[in-house]
This record gives sequence, structure tokens and C-alpha cells, in this order.
Amino acid sequence: MSSRTHFAAPLLLAIFVALILYVSLYPFQFGADGPTAMEVLRTLSWARASRGDMLNNVLLYVPLGFCIALTVEPRFGRLTGIAGGLVGGALLSITMEIMQGSIATRVPSLTDLSLNAAGALAGAIGGSAWHALGVRMTPQANPAGRSGAIALVVLVLWLIARLWPFVPDASLRQLKRAVRPLFTPEFGWADLTAFFVGWLVVAQAVFHLARRQRSVDVFLIVIAVVLVGRTFTAGNTLEFAELAAIALLLPVLVLISRVEDRGRSALLAAALGTWLASVALLPALGGARDVAVELPALGEFLGRNAPPPAELAGRAFSYVAFTWLLAGTGLFPHVAAGLTVLLVVLLGLMQAGAATPVYGWIDVVIAIIAGILVTRWRK
Repeated sequence: MSSRTHFAAPLLLAIFVALILYVSLYPFQFGADGPTAMEVLRTLSWARASRGDMLNNVLLYVPLGFCIALTVEPRFGRLTGIAGGLVGGALLSITMEIMQGSIATRVPSLTDLSLNAAGALAGAIGGSAWHALGVRMTPQANPAGRSGAIALVVLVLWLIARLWPFVPDASLRQLKRAVRPLFTPEFGWADLTAFFVGWLVVAQAVFHLARRQRSVDVFLIVIAVVLVGRTFTAGNTLEFAELAAIALLLPVLVLISRVEDRGRSALLAAALGTWLASVALLPALGGARDVAVELPALGEFLGRNAPPPAELAGRAFSYVAFTWLLAGTGLFPHVAAGLTVLLVVLLGLMQAGAATPVYGWIDVVIAIIAGILVTRWRK
């Protein structure tokens, strides 16, 4: 039994309970002469539900079981934590079913209850796994030369890229739209790799910002902010590739936690640089073998349109993070900045003649700004 507690778990637990109350009791139009609790329990049946509704019921209670397990397990052990997640989810679910009996537009059922309990159990198992791996994900020592300002910029840019346009939408319509892509979980390896590398970099930034004892909990909060934020911001959806990348991330963080800070920076810089290069090279490699590569005309290069805000923030995240990671390997910041600009220029030139080039003049401008930030703020 580990005595390591998680300060984030009670906070997130309160948030997810409030979320369940909102989703379960909306539109909060309780009938004055509603049935009693016993009457509702006697009328519960195995009502049929669509695949979408079934998935929603499971997903809604996964975070609840996860947070209950993280709260209970450090004090009372793994089995108690998992059991607590299951029992807590079932009790909250049956309470919601009873209260829904007084709302004309809601239909309480045993189907919902069983799916909610299954979701809570799955979440509790996940919470127990996070608790077991969490202490191993943390770097063995606080990073040297923490450069907190740049790490904060990296984190903020990631949040902007994932949560833009920051327009809250707490409607059930947005909730259903956000989880709809999970009904048919299809994704490409490119998406999975992009999210995997991005979240690895975010983890490194969090480990530079937070104290070693609390860094994993802070990372958990960042994950929750992104996933909940994408669920309740207009136009955004959850992406199965991102959820899969986060799941794959945990064992990788355990493996690299024993690598000293410069080594981790080098590994992440290599991963991020490889990804940036692949974005430019893979489309060309997939085309005809005998295509001649020509440098673009200056007018064509400057005429490439700037990306939308979310994509702009994503590119800024990549270039600031790449420069910061290069500097973290021991390179002088000015050298790291120069290498980033050189890489971006070369990638832009490599896409000569592409119908929809990914890199353009705006990337060079962002890379230069990223280099200036790192050289001025890194300590």
C-alpha cells in the first residue's frame, strides 16, 4: 500500500460529480407530484438504448471511478480503491435514476444504472493503474536549469491549440457531438503519433514547472482540462487518437523517467524534430519517384496563407518546444534557436511544388520569435 496521496483527485472528483449532476438532471424541471424513491425503483426496467447513449453512460462515469480510486487507494489499498469506485459510481447512478423519475423528459432504467457502474469500475481500474505508475513517471530529480517561463509558454500554447475558440457550450447537444467520434473509433497513425509526441512534450514542460512530488498530479489536471474543455467548448470534439496516445504515454514516461534531464530533452527533441520533418517529407515520398524537386519562387513562398488560430498556436507550440528542448540538451540557446529556424526553412523549401504546402513564411516568422523567446527567457 502506497501512502502517496493525490491532491488533484478530490478537486477533480468534485468537478466530475457536478458534471454528472448537470448531465443527468438537465433540464432541471422536476414535477411537483413526482413518484417516491421506492416507486421509481419498482418501475426500473431494462430499457433499450442506442449505441451512442450506451457509450455516453459508460464514459460519463469513467472519470468518477478514476478519481474515487485515486482518493481511496493511497489510504486503504488497491482493492478498496477499486471497490470504492464501483460502489460510489453505482450509488451516485441510482440516486440520479431516482431523481430522474421526477423529470418528465428523462427515463430512468436499469440499463443506465448498469452502464454507469461499468464505467465507474473501468475508471477505478484506470485510477489504480495511474496510482501504481505515477510515482514511476516522475523524473528521479528536479530538472537543472528549470527555465520555467519557457515551459509555461509551451503549456499555454498547447492549451490554446487544443481548446480554441474558448467559447463554452454546456449543452447536451455539444456533449453528444463531442463524444460522437468515439462511437466509431477510427484514427490514423499520423494523428496518434502527433498526439503522442505532443503530450510527451507537455509532460516534460509540467515536470519543469511543478515540484517533483506534485508534478504527476499537475499533469493529470492538464489532461482533465483538455479533455473536459474539448467536451464543452463549441465546435470541439474528443478524438480517439488523443485518448489512445495518452494511454500509451504512461508506460513510456515510466521508461524515460530514469533518464537525466538532458537525455530526456535530447530524446524529445529528436522525436519532435522527426515528426516535423515527416509532415513535410511523407507526402513527397508517397508520390511519384521521379518528381523533380525545385525551389519555390519567392512570391509563391510568401503567398502561402497563414493557418487558423488553433493551428497557429500548434505550430508555435512545436517551434518553441523544439528550441527549448534543444537548449535543454546543453546547446547554447542562440545555437538552438538557429537550428530551429534552419530546420523550418529547409522544410518549407522541401515542399516546393506541393499542392497544399504545410510550411510557409509564417512558420519562419514563428520559429524566429520562438528563438528570441528561448534566448531571452531561458535560465
